[in-house]
Amino acid sequence: MKLKINGENKTFVDSNEELLLEGLLENLGYKPQLVVVELNGEIINPKVWISTKIKNGDCLEVVTIVGGGSYS
Repeated sequence: MKLKINGENKTFVDSNEELLLEGLLENLGYKPQLVVVELNGEIINPKVWISTKIKNGDCLEVVTIVGGGSYS
């Protein structure tokens, strides 16, 4: 399966199991509570990650939320 993730082409070995967004994010090492995911131009609600199927050719943008800043 070929995907584009954050602008990079990635290839994943096909298996008999379907690839779900939640599992893909875990395999890529993302912490679910700290990311926002866009799949093919649409932001995906974290509540549906467990049932969102990833297909060959999909394009994902994964944005990590980073805290910080200063108070004056």
